[in-house]
Amino acid sequence: MGGVSTNVENLMETEKKAGPQGPGAEDADSAFALLVEEQQRLVYAVALRLCGNTAAAEDITQETFIAAWRHLKDFRGESSLKTWLLRIAANKARSYWRWRRLRAWVGLADRGEDGEGTALEDLLPDDPAGRPEQAALAAELERRVQAAINALPPRQREVAVLRSQGVSMAEIGAALGMAEGTVKAHWFEARRKLGASLGEYL
Repeated sequence: MGGVSTNVENLMETEKKAGPQGPGAEDADSAFALLVEEQQRLVYAVALRLCGNTAAAEDITQETFIAAWRHLKDFRGESSLKTWLLRIAANKARSYWRWRRLRAWVGLADRGEDGEGTALEDLLPDDPAGRPEQAALAAELERRVQAAINALPPRQREVAVLRSQGVSMAEIGAALGMAEGTVKAHWFEARRKLGASLGEYL
């Protein structure tokens, strides 16, 4: 994950050299670099759950922070910086899925990509290393969890992913631009479908 902050900082340096900086720019850059360090794990975890692919999640995380930095002047403080970042990440993930659907439509989608990712930690067996049967169970559960999440409709998938990262209903509503009651309805349906898909493991 350190590569995300390094790449974002390199881009910031490149763009700063390309044009003059106003007063207070150095302080703003330092504050944003700190924001990247504080939030990149959450943004990456959300991106990974939304797209189910580690390489794509890293790209989405990097693109999220680059977009946030470029549009920081447009942030009006109507929500927290965390929910603003999550909104950007969700939009980037939607773009990823539109791209995946287009590739699938023309027959170019990569095989086996849907199973990549990490499972929900509290469902996995503890420390399966050295125990082949436990490692096999963990790998199968990982595949099933990600497949179940990928099978959810887009809005339910987004809500489920954010809830799995401990984001509150109110924060999810702010990040995704929906009423809290709508968030709860999506979460109810997502839990029902995930429970049906993963019942044998729960």
